[in-house]
Amino acid sequence: MVKCCSAIGCASRCLPNSKLKGLTFHVFPTDENVKRKWVLAMKRLDVNAAGIWEPKKGDVLCSRHFKKTDFDRSTPNIKLKPGVIPSIFDPPSHLQEHSYSVMDSPKKLKQKLDHVISELEDTKKSLRNVLDREKRFQKSLRKTIRELKDECLISQETANRLEAFCWECCQESIKRDYIS
Repeated sequence: MVKCCSAIGCASRCLPNSKLKGLTFHVFPTDENVKRKWVLAMKRLDVNAAGIWEPKKGDVLCSRHFKKTDFDRSTPNIKLKPGVIPSIFDPPSHLQEHSYSVMDSPKKLKQKLDHVISELEDTKKSLRNVLDREKRFQKSLRKTIRELKDECLISQETANRLEAFCWECCQESIKRDYIS
């Protein structure tokens, strides 16, 4: 059975000519602390278990996820130095926002959430200000239309049409600029 790299988005497979291409494959450490660090570095979630992905026996990571300095090249068989953690993960863009590819730490996600909430509050405040300005504008416009009608400069029918037209224009403007 051909082993494949366990990193999200990595297509490396352990084939007979892989080593000739400089590609090596490494099983997950048996030391639980180091293994946990590898898994956390991968930022991979298990979609079925709704938690962090856990490697199975025989799961591997390819050498593309380690720095060159992470390898012991003093022997014919290239090995990882003890305790190194994989650090090179570049998931494809179409997976960056998927639920099983965690890109940020909880602290960074909290900062992003706080920023979005702050922007939402600012937008709500801005919308309230626009709606208040709109009400003042409508009030002023109605007063002007009433004065024009009272001074017999426009007919009742024209006044009604102007009010209806202004109301529709204002509503369309609000929908176009602030709701859509």
